[in-house]
Amino acid sequence: MADIPDQMQVLGRVPSGLFIVTAENNNQRAAFLASWVMQAGFSPPAISVAVKQDRPIMRQMGRGAKMCVNVLGKDDKALMGQFAKGFALDADPFAGAKIGRTESGAPFLSDALGYMELSVMRVAEVSTDHNLIIGEVISGRMLKDGEPWVHVRKNGANY
Repeated sequence: MADIPDQMQVLGRVPSGLFIVTAENNNQRAAFLASWVMQAGFSPPAISVAVKQDRPIMRQMGRGAKMCVNVLGKDDKALMGQFAKGFALDADPFAGAKIGRTESGAPFLSDALGYMELSVMRVAEVSTDHNLIIGEVISGRMLKDGEPWVHVRKNGANY
């Protein structure tokens, strides 16, 4: 690790989970693997999600848009593999996945450990390569027992 600067080694050791974000707004479906998700408030309960600026889902994210943050279990390798590869713009990201719907119609992954439905409160276009979506948690449910997937990188300069 001598070729990796010290601060990047330490930054990579900040633990995060692995999540799949799903959304369908304005007849556009989107899904992607996310690792930078964090609770951002108690009242109302809120979550922040860092999203790479060029992700197609960013076109759907305005105030009030709905999305689900699906929590991966530590052994959910099939789900992780299906969504880690990304999707072409014309591909259906939900193809082959078991999809449930919240009361408001937001899609979630039935095979995930659980999900949180968010209503977007704010999109912060910070001056980095990622935007920050802040969403109020308006519903959610544990779907099965298990431990969440915790992810630790060796290098803070890339995924």
